[in-house]
Amino acid sequence: MGRVGQRLRRAAMVVFLLGTPLASIPAQEEERDLVVRGLSFTGNDAIDDYTLQVSIATSNSSFFARAPVIRWLGLGAKRYFNDAEFRRDVLRIQTLYRASGYAGVRVDTLVRRSEGSVNLTFRIREGQPIRIVALTVVGTGGIVAERQLMERIPLRAGDPFNRLLIQASADTIRTVLRNRGYPFVEVFRNFDEDRGNRTAEVRFEVDPGPRASIAGVEVVGNVDLSDRVLRRAVPVREGQVFSQRALDESQLDLYRMGLFNYVNVSLEDSLPETFDDSLVTVQVQVSEGALRRIRLSAGYGTIDCLRTRGSWTLNNFLGDAQTLELSAGVSRLGAGDPLGVGFDNNICQGLRNEDERFLKLNYQIAATFREPFFLSRRTSAAVSVSAERVTEFKAYLREAYGGRLSLTRRIPGRVPITVGYEASIARTDADPATFCTFLDVCDVGEADKFTDFRLVSAVSFDVVRDRTDSPLDPTRGSLVRFGFRHASTPIGADEFRQFTRGIIDLEAHHRTGRTSVLSWRVRLGGVTSPLIDVGAGLEERFVPPEERFYSGGANSVRGFSQNELGPFVRVIEEGEGNDVVEVPNAEGGVDSLVGRLRTSPSGGEALLLANVEYRFLLSRRLTGALFVDAGQVFEREGEEGGAALRITPGAGLRLASPIGPIRLDIGFNPYPPLTGQLYKLAAPDPERSTELELVQVPAPTPDDPDRMVDFQFAPDRGFFGRFRIHFSVGQAF
Repeated sequence: MGRVGQRLRRAAMVVFLLGTPLASIPAQEEERDLVVRGLSFTGNDAIDDYTLQVSIATSNSSFFARAPVIRWLGLGAKRYFNDAEFRRDVLRIQTLYRASGYAGVRVDTLVRRSEGSVNLTFRIREGQPIRIVALTVVGTGGIVAERQLMERIPLRAGDPFNRLLIQASADTIRTVLRNRGYPFVEVFRNFDEDRGNRTAEVRFEVDPGPRASIAGVEVVGNVDLSDRVLRRAVPVREGQVFSQRALDESQLDLYRMGLFNYVNVSLEDSLPETFDDSLVTVQVQVSEGALRRIRLSAGYGTIDCLRTRGSWTLNNFLGDAQTLELSAGVSRLGAGDPLGVGFDNNICQGLRNEDERFLKLNYQIAATFREPFFLSRRTSAAVSVSAERVTEFKAYLREAYGGRLSLTRRIPGRVPITVGYEASIARTDADPATFCTFLDVCDVGEADKFTDFRLVSAVSFDVVRDRTDSPLDPTRGSLVRFGFRHASTPIGADEFRQFTRGIIDLEAHHRTGRTSVLSWRVRLGGVTSPLIDVGAGLEERFVPPEERFYSGGANSVRGFSQNELGPFVRVIEEGEGNDVVEVPNAEGGVDSLVGRLRTSPSGGEALLLANVEYRFLLSRRLTGALFVDAGQVFEREGEEGGAALRITPGAGLRLASPIGPIRLDIGFNPYPPLTGQLYKLAAPDPERSTELELVQVPAPTPDDPDRMVDFQFAPDRGFFGRFRIHFSVGQAF
């Protein structure tokens, strides 16, 4: 029914154009003093409200302009009442219904005027439809079975006599035969309508014409790109049987190259030269885009602060459709060292509690060479070299210099499979307490061996099947993504940079009405590493911090702040700040630890994430959302962050914009702050130890009066501290 509804919606616009000249009603002055505060339909079962709304000229004011409580503020777009167009709308609705098989439809109106406002109601009496009692397709014998065609077309026996769907059915039949080699197929629509008995018989007579083969491919419109390059991108060859699907795929492939402003792949002649002409010529018409492109962008994010990015793209770099792209980007401008000017204390307060070691300017510089046809039309290759500094909020800072080689193969169904190899010299700095917790390496100096520059060598495998209708604001379709990465010493990786990591995403979007969407996502991930010698005769599994999983934030579990969900470590650096932690002592009193308290996510080795979101239209540009997020990050040994699944509800707003929906989400966290061990680090001093010390408290027993236990600490959080506000661009998934 989704495809049928889409066709009805398109047809409604045609009815809007056709319905206007049907009314010989004199035009009147628009009543500018009457704002449309309400527009509704009653009695309509066959056609939904949204389709009726797009078929008429009268439209409702926006939500803010019609809501009684807030409309006095003057916000929102106002739509004014025009009496002449309103009366024409009655004819437009009748035309749409009659085209849909309801010849006896009657439309009345109810107009309620008040001071400066008007509320409108269309009262529809649909009547009984004319129904199709016989539906046949003839002329396709030996090409495609009638039963297969009947399953494809949107019309069925017993349905209302909908002329719009009759046209859509003829188009479907035509498409099926064109994909089977019949470019000049004609479909004739015949029907016998009996209004007295409210019945109709529909018959499609098909003249397939000759089955054709490709005589040649002609290229026009190209200037800098050679004919040979374009023919490589087109999958049709001389002697092949004609297929409209192959022409459509060729057009998509040419657009995908990013070299053209306009592409049209079609037959040179729309009619055969002779009755039995079985050869056709395909014409590829293009309009080339600029061979040199410069792109600049700037933005703001609560974690990235001010950011900017630029790229210079050289198309047709070596004269054979290759592309060379030089790009650079920086983020945390104004907050990160060496370009920090204190923005983390005002406009970028999301970084206010960031670890000073990680409060650096992030950057990325890269050069990428792409070959669109590597050994075959369906395989492309890319080689890149890059230098970057990337920070994961409160978790780690990574610097890397290296390169990557990848091959992408599009298998049938337009599913790309990418195999890659990367090699780089990289270092990752994380909180020393992370190594103390999971590796028992508690001396800050000894932890340097985990953060020094080392060789990273990894292979990757990625598959993406994307059937969504938009990358920024999907409303229908599904997405399946699988990623796999492996690094080990046999392929050149350092022993401290070995891991095997996999992640899978399942995502779907369903229209539950003309203006509402139900979306869901499930993400599963896992990472492991071999045992290595970490010193002092100990063997542990060390997963590099950048390969671990983190969760919480605007695009995962929105009841938590960025990376707040999952395992963590807490450290107080004595003498470095004004935070106070009170610890019970053996005398029954408390000792105060004064310093800088920090909480750092340490990540986990397994990830579970699930999201459900319902979006509904509030006004033309404003959409509301209700969501429930669930997830957790797990550690294989020890659950310092708590292993229970966390479920957080929330609500939000999305404002349509040219760059995608501007999103405001508020998540509610019903859980108390998690308790965890507290480490103490003395102030930097050559005379003092740099050993991390686990804070413990007395817990004597009759058998062991000197017994000590780990101090479990949790920060205070009031009711309003349970809410998390996220502001971003694009949907959460």
